[in-house]
Amino acid sequence: MISKDRMETNRKEEWAGIYVHVPFCRRKCIYCDFYSIGGVEKWRDAYLRQLVAELLHRQDELPQALNYTLYIGGGTPSLLPSDGIRKIVETARELIREKANGEVDFLEITMEVNPDDVSEEKARHWAESGITRISMGVQTLDNDQLRLLGRRHTAAQALEACGVLKRYFSNISLDLIFGLPGQTVESFESTLNRILDLRPQHLSAYSLMYEERTALTRMRDRGDINATADPDCVAMFELLNRTTRQRGYERYELSNYSLPGYRSQHNSNYWIGAPYLGVGPSAHSYDGRRCRRYNPADIRRWLTAGGDKWTAEGEEILNDEELREEMIMTRLRCQEGLNLEEYSRRFGEKARRTLERKAERLLSAGRLCRLTTDSLALTDEGVMISDEIIVELL
Repeated sequence: MISKDRMETNRKEEWAGIYVHVPFCRRKCIYCDFYSIGGVEKWRDAYLRQLVAELLHRQDELPQALNYTLYIGGGTPSLLPSDGIRKIVETARELIREKANGEVDFLEITMEVNPDDVSEEKARHWAESGITRISMGVQTLDNDQLRLLGRRHTAAQALEACGVLKRYFSNISLDLIFGLPGQTVESFESTLNRILDLRPQHLSAYSLMYEERTALTRMRDRGDINATADPDCVAMFELLNRTTRQRGYERYELSNYSLPGYRSQHNSNYWIGAPYLGVGPSAHSYDGRRCRRYNPADIRRWLTAGGDKWTAEGEEILNDEELREEMIMTRLRCQEGLNLEEYSRRFGEKARRTLERKAERLLSAGRLCRLTTDSLALTDEGVMISDEIIVELL
């Protein structure tokens, strides 16, 4: 379980994560712009061999830390065989034990799954493989909307999968999307209440985004679908915040809600700027200081790496101004906001005073943020226009 002070103090040196990208999908959802491919049977064995090799070859990039997390995402990791999942977990565990020079384990091991891949046998195998947390993409419980999105499951399958998973896991996160074409506030409310009735420990709820080069965006541009009006999206977000709060969930990040003690530890690494090693096609890494690296978004090119060729497809070295802006953007996404003492320690008192003056101007103009002697944060209302506020602060 994660404590709030991870957001409040400079403890990123205590944390490190490993992200594994599994690129396989049976069918690509129309809104998704992550790298994914079909042909899991064709590529599976070569992928697993190369993934283990990459973890071992790049282990020096993962720093020694007190706490480690592992996240297996995609794509659709639940398409991999259970022995493949076990091999990934065991290899990653060996890596961190070498780093720690002793018996240490991940504080959290998350795997993403699709509802139609869940069965009693698979859930049991996942738990036996060491997975401690499941993140399942439900998105909506309206079958018409599921078909539109290109999802492979029905509402009934999602509900049944939740029941199966609860017998093996005590930490389950469910994903929802609001602002879908044709979705009303009332239909979203129905989905939300049915999901919360399941009492998942964690909920991620995102406003639908029209990303470039996705089928969804092409459908909108052709006039095949209409984007949900902004006032309806705002009403859905307000409903989401109100209902989750009434049900005992805290919104600890812009799109993430949890019961007390069940914040996502791995994702919190990203928001506090902790280092993480990303392996697999298109995976990104960060050294916790200045350097970001990313792998090729192409399984063929990724499979050719080896020996002295384990170099990233690209690398970005962040300057002080980029680090400062990134800190503001990521911390203001979180409930606790930006710790001003940490900010001044990293960027100087002058930068802090400048930021405080900008925040005071926003406050005097009625903009929705909260400034104390210790922190700068957005109010619940301010979250709805977070992009505008952050731009003004930058």
